[in-house]
Amino acid sequence: MLTPEQIAAANAADLARASRPPRRPRPPQQCTVGCGHSANGKRTPALRLGGRWMEELGFTIGSTLRVQVHDGELVVSVAGKD
Repeated sequence: MLTPEQIAAANAADLARASRPPRRPRPPQQCTVGCGHSANGKRTPALRLGGRWMEELGFTIGSTLRVQVHDGELVVSVAGKD
């Protein structure tokens, strides 16, 4: 059974959480190239991104993407959005 002090602390924590604005999704500043596997079993570099911030930019589930390379940089955009 909780003491009155513990109940008050829990209520205060709930109130503080409720009054806080929702967190803003932020894109990662850096990530690590991981390992994927090709059909012949060889390891290949792989990049995996995910997060709510992608949806805010129009990268919704099932959308078609265009990947371009410009001056050593990957440019990923939603196809047909330009």
